Amino acid sequence: MLESNRIPNRRILIIDDNEAIHRDYLKVFCPAAGSGAAVHEAEALIFDDVVPAVARASFQVDFAFQGAEGLELVRRAVREQRPYAMAFIDGRMPPGWDGVETIAKIWREYPDLQVVLCTAYSDYSLQEILNQLGICDQLVILKKPFDNIEVLQLAHALTEKWLLLQQAKEKTGDLERRVAERTSELEAANDKLRTEIAERHQAEGNFRQSQKMEAIGQLAGGVAHDFNNMLTVIRGYAQCLLTDPMLDHKVRGPLQQIDGAAERAANLTRQLLAFSRKQVLQPELLNLNEVIGLITKMLHRILGEDIALQIQSTPGGAGVRADRAMIEQVLLNLVINARDAMPRAR
Repeated sequence: MLESNRIPNRRILIIDDNEAIHRDYLKVFCPAAGSGAAVHEAEALIFDDVVPAVARASFQVDFAFQGAEGLELVRRAVREQRPYAMAFIDGRMPPGWDGVETIAKIWREYPDLQVVLCTAYSDYSLQEILNQLGICDQLVILKKPFDNIEVLQLAHALTEKWLLLQQAKEKTGDLERRVAERTSELEAANDKLRTEIAERHQAEGNFRQSQKMEAIGQLAGGVAHDFNNMLTVIRGYAQCLLTDPMLDHKVRGPLQQIDGAAERAANLTRQLLAFSRKQVLQPELLNLNEVIGLITKMLHRILGEDIALQIQSTPGGAGVRADRAMIEQVLLNLVINARDAMPRAR
């Protein structure tokens, strides 16, 4: 709690067009040192008791003769961060604003001010006051004439009420700050939770995808295994025919193409088996010129007659240690991609 909200605020504003009334208030709130004792003795005789010490506390009092002048004093006090705790405002102050109009204008500037509206019985009805100011717990209506003790009691009660209001507002502000901080923490926690949920969904999606790929790999492995058995039969018959010395040379060439194509197909099945983790790659020392030469005819057929294929080989050949089927697949993919990227005649 701020230090200023622990110290009582005894600042009072009097707005009344009668200078004699100002002097009367001054005697009540700021009694001279000598005359104060006589007043307290008289009060003790009347009330058959001593006046409590709190009632003898002095107040800081400022005066204004008209409502506009009082409003300026309120504004200045707020700017200087020394606001008034309460004000006694007369009901009739010709030729300026009356008391009700003055209160309305002051509350628009400083709504915390505790106000005592001093009226004669003929000035306003309660309904007229409520119609203009509304129901407010910061307003006390004091009918004239009134005595010093009544005024003192109101001053002590309303300045204490002003202090309690400031303390309550500060506690409310502190509570609002705590709520805002807690809300911010909860929002941060929610953001973190949403991020974790998104990451979990992503992980679950990746896991499902890996399961799908594993299933595809198993299927590919099974297909490759069966297909490889058929290729073995094809290559076996082709090689048997090629070993016949009486084979017509016109037939030998196509048989060699069949055998070569079956061998390349077998290499592709090995890739499928490697993909399904049922067969490891078989790296070997390869001559790239030789590998390219063996699949050149197949590459020409893939490209078609309207696309030319030019091969520039390194003299002597470039040696590389790799899986033959993988190298052939890389070359095949490069040629297909190049073909698909070429412009076509409309």
